[in-house]
Amino acid sequence: MSEELREVLAGWGVPPLAIVAILSAAPISEVRGGIPAGCILGLPIWQILAVAIPCNVLAVMPIILWFEPMYEYFKDKPVVGRVFEWVLRRARKREDLVKKYGVFALTMFVALPLPITGAWTGSVIASVFNFGFWRSVVCVTLGVCIASTIMTLVCMGVISLW
Repeated sequence: MSEELREVLAGWGVPPLAIVAILSAAPISEVRGGIPAGCILGLPIWQILAVAIPCNVLAVMPIILWFEPMYEYFKDKPVVGRVFEWVLRRARKREDLVKKYGVFALTMFVALPLPITGAWTGSVIASVFNFGFWRSVVCVTLGVCIASTIMTLVCMGVISLW
C-alpha cells in the first residue's frame, strides 16, 4: 500500500518537501499527515521534521493573533458566523480541562495525534481562553513537537497506534 501511496504522491508533480509542508500546515492532517507522507516518500527524518514542525506552528499563528477580532467581524455574517459559532462551541466544551490544568491541558491537547486535536484546534482554545500570545505559542510548539515525536516513532515502527 505504501508503494501505491508513494506513486500517488509523487504523481502530483509537487516536490516531496512541499507535500510535507502542505500536509503539515493543513488543518486536518497537520504533522499527523505530513510526517507519514514524508516517510512514504523516502525523505530523511531530519528533513521531514525540519519542514513539518515549523509549517504546522506557523500555519496557526494567525489564529492565535486574530481569532477574536475575526470572530467579532464575522459573527453577524450568515455562513461564516455559523462556522465561528461552531468552532467556539467546540472550544468551550474543553473549558473544565483548561481551567483545571491550564497550559498543561493545552499542550497535551495539541500533542495527542488524534482527530480534532492538534495545533489548529489548540490555537482556537488558546485564543478563546485568553492564554496570551507567547504562552499560546510555547504550548502549541511543545505540543507539535510531542506529536511529531509520536508520529516519527509510529512511522519508524517503534510504537503502534493500534
